[in-house]
Amino acid sequence: MIIYEGPSMLDGAPIVVLAMATDEAKANSKTGAMVQTYILRADMSPYQAVRAGADASICGDCRHRGDGTGKGRSCYVNLIFGPRVVYDAYSRGIYETVTPEQAGLIFTGTMIRLGTYGDPAAVPLSVWDDLTAHAEGWTGYTHQWRSLNASWSRLLMASVDTKDEMAIAHDMGWRTFRVGSDPIAKVESNCPASEEAGRKVQCIDCKACMGTAGKARVSIQIAAHGTGAKYATAMAMA
Repeated sequence: MIIYEGPSMLDGAPIVVLAMATDEAKANSKTGAMVQTYILRADMSPYQAVRAGADASICGDCRHRGDGTGKGRSCYVNLIFGPRVVYDAYSRGIYETVTPEQAGLIFTGTMIRLGTYGDPAAVPLSVWDDLTAHAEGWTGYTHQWRSLNASWSRLLMASVDTKDEMAIAHDMGWRTFRVGSDPIAKVESNCPASEEAGRKVQCIDCKACMGTAGKARVSIQIAAHGTGAKYATAMAMA
């Protein structure tokens, strides 16, 4: 379902947010069958957006976008699967439009993934507040934490790539989610859903990445993963 169509909070370009339940049999092995939310350019496919650098509308200044043409992309999201399929369906007009409040009621008692693709900061905070109002919990991450109002830290983890960034984000009141191979800091815990942690629990049951609203107090660390892992690793070593 479409829960938002309007300007990006990052650059004003047209974007769309789609939310959907996940079939248990097709669920991501790391996250489990969470409600997924895709933040996409409304006027072009994810491929076109990445190649034109127009994905800045939904990803902001995230370093994992690559060079603005798709080269050197270290994002863990595989565009071939979710984003492309969802955008194609959106283009065919098959999704119903509902308000964020209505979607929040529909997904009562579920775990919601804020930004399966795209940075939640591209969307008005009120959309996420309404969507999560009756949820059991959520996961959410942003690379825009340096410029966001502190109220966002209640919902989202600050996505960081170094321990220096982690320290800055902590000083600003954020909990962090750090991608990198450096040893875990005292204020961090390895992501229990990660491969290196033995996939002890799925995100749907963990609930450690709910910003400051969750019960967890430590920050989270994970090794680079997904389709862009080799670029992320090279970036960290540079």
